[in-house]
Amino acid sequence: MNIQQRMINLTFTLFFLLLCGTVAYRVVEGDHWTMLDGLFMTVITLFTVGYSEVHTLSSSGRMLTIVLILLGGGFMAYAASTIAQMLFEGKLREIWGLKKMRKQINELKNHYIICGAGKTAQEIIKSLKNSAPKQFVVIDIDRSRIDKLQQENIFAIEGDATSDEILIEAGIERAAGLAVTLPTDADNLFVTLSAKGFKSDLFVVAKAEKIDSIAKLRKAGANKVVSPNIIAGARMASMLYRPSVVDFMDAALAGDSKAMMMEEFRIQGQSYLDGKAIKDAEIRQRSGAIIVSVRRENETIVNPLPTLVFKACDILVVLGTDEQIKNFSPLTVVQ
Repeated sequence: MNIQQRMINLTFTLFFLLLCGTVAYRVVEGDHWTMLDGLFMTVITLFTVGYSEVHTLSSSGRMLTIVLILLGGGFMAYAASTIAQMLFEGKLREIWGLKKMRKQINELKNHYIICGAGKTAQEIIKSLKNSAPKQFVVIDIDRSRIDKLQQENIFAIEGDATSDEILIEAGIERAAGLAVTLPTDADNLFVTLSAKGFKSDLFVVAKAEKIDSIAKLRKAGANKVVSPNIIAGARMASMLYRPSVVDFMDAALAGDSKAMMMEEFRIQGQSYLDGKAIKDAEIRQRSGAIIVSVRRENETIVNPLPTLVFKACDILVVLGTDEQIKNFSPLTVVQ
């Protein structure tokens, strides 16, 4: 029998005993006992409160009281065991859930870590839930936020992201990327320095509240620095004078399978595209997707020429529908 059913039975038994006791006292002691007198006597007897009797009890009334005391003792024992089981199983479930989550986090590789679970982080989480489910870990010091994330089956760790122990628990040494969205620039700077100390090639995206913090975060090792004020201003300006372009980019970046979307791929050595020129790769025929840009070392080639020859480790930004993106993916990996 589960806990919920036991609680229902417990409530039903309590009301049944109160009703039976109240009626029984009225019947046994006579009309000079009101229903309220019977209820009062039943309550103090069942819960062994020890108040004085409402009226002097007859022999039959005393026998009824003895029966109610025995029933009350049994009820209290049953109630105590039910509540104890509920607390124990709840705590056990919590401990087991945390243990299972830590094991799953320890098995993650090339995952993402999000420091902070505020408004900015919530947008990152929303995006990663669709594009990389079960491939990211959130760190936050607020217990209520962590509980909410865990209820959504998201890997979440309660703790201070500036602590090395917490970063290690999140798998910083095995991670592919880190998003730092803590409330203060000082904390974001500290986490960036700590993360780069664990893994120098870790890709770090940091949030900067103040404009003058951008250069400091870059010096600390952040690969990209995002300033909400700058981003918001640039976006609002774009909406004013080129709204159609903004709508198209929103649709492409949203990942809606019914619209165009953008994705990036890294070319593996010995894959189909490795060593092939764009004009010879038959990309449109094989996938239908369009190459938007090619990232090679520190250079980004936008709208590459047909004569461009792909090389291993090139990062391609590709535009297409969900189906076209899926068809393009095998061209970049070793079959």
